Amino acid sequence: MRTVPEFRIRWEWEPAPSVRAPEHRATWARIEISVGSDHVTLVEDRESGSSRRSIYCPLYPMAEWAAYNWWFLQADARPARSLGLQIPGNHDARQFQRHSLRGSGDGFIWPNLMVVPEGEQSHLIWHEDRRPSPDRPIRFLSRGEALVGRESVERELAGLISAVLTRLAERGITDTPLHKEWEAIQQADEEEAEFCLAAARLGLDPYAEAEPYEQLILQAADELQGHLLGDFLDAVEPARMGDALEWIRAARSEISRSRGAGAAVELRHEIGPLQPASGDRSWEKGWSQARAVRRTLGLSGGEVFVLSPYISTVDRTPVDRGLQAVAGAVEGSGPLAVIDPGRPAGSRRFTLSRALWHYLWEPEAVFLVTNAYTDRQKVERAFAAELLAPAAGISELLGDAPESAVQDDMEQIADHFRVSPMVIKHQLENQLLMA
Repeated sequence: MRTVPEFRIRWEWEPAPSVRAPEHRATWARIEISVGSDHVTLVEDRESGSSRRSIYCPLYPMAEWAAYNWWFLQADARPARSLGLQIPGNHDARQFQRHSLRGSGDGFIWPNLMVVPEGEQSHLIWHEDRRPSPDRPIRFLSRGEALVGRESVERELAGLISAVLTRLAERGITDTPLHKEWEAIQQADEEEAEFCLAAARLGLDPYAEAEPYEQLILQAADELQGHLLGDFLDAVEPARMGDALEWIRAARSEISRSRGAGAAVELRHEIGPLQPASGDRSWEKGWSQARAVRRTLGLSGGEVFVLSPYISTVDRTPVDRGLQAVAGAVEGSGPLAVIDPGRPAGSRRFTLSRALWHYLWEPEAVFLVTNAYTDRQKVERAFAAELLAPAAGISELLGDAPESAVQDDMEQIADHFRVSPMVIKHQLENQLLMA
């Protein structure tokens, strides 16, 4: 069973009589941040040349950063779309401020640790400082990434904020921005908290940016439920919410009038519930589910999966690039997907396979395929890749060791399976080369 690493912030209070700001002086500490066995705060001291696992800073700026970005750290998954492609220093400025601990600022040197919620998990990714800086006494040495429980991150940050407020109270310091921000968060009732989380999923500051979209957010919450609402908020551009809701209404009307692809009904019945192995990661669940489908249908690794018996389509251009398809089924019928007619053939097959995953494995009657990258989207993307271009089939077609594959090989295999070469590349990297 795979264990999930724990995110931990540990500190010891230190005297700092020469520090001028009272909230900094009161919360000066030796701070150690770890993810599992990795030490995010591993640094090299420029003067001595030695390394240590902790930094010396006030905890107040970190607590204030966590409070001011509380809703984003719980719900804003938008940075996950490009998290793996970003390099230090090239983050979107607002996303960096909201999701990177280095955004704590206040003139102190913080680790470049990004915290991005992706559904039930949070993606933590941290970078070393590539070269020493003459104006910085320390250089961060550690890099890595991990998926940890989102609620455990929330508890750790809430504990940090509470400890800082207690420390300030002991020193007679009150009425700081942290006090005001945390009080507002703690006093939010259920309805207000739901609105704040919805705004954060849209990438909007609930208190400073969401007001112009309030009615559209409430309208979306009224018309969409469950995963359909969450997927919509994770992907749509706020300025296009009204048009996007109308597009979904029209698509739902199409779905309600359609009988869909009948073979999918029998397939769903034959597969039955599949229990993933305990500790499986999102993409491993998707691979297992795809293999179950191919096994049920008796397909060999090299056979091409034909989608048309299992999902019907209606072409309709979406109004927002983040919303790639709306699909669903009436009771007793197979799925119908309303999809962009302009998508390339390989991309279209991949999108429809993601929609088929929803029909086979989730109970919702209507669902979205989007450009978001939460844990559920990771499952459906892995399912689509393994369904259309199984790793075993790629290995058979290569004939040689996977590490010897070149671009021409990937393009030929992509043509065989009728997918994009990128799907083959990802299958090689994520399965065959990891074996």
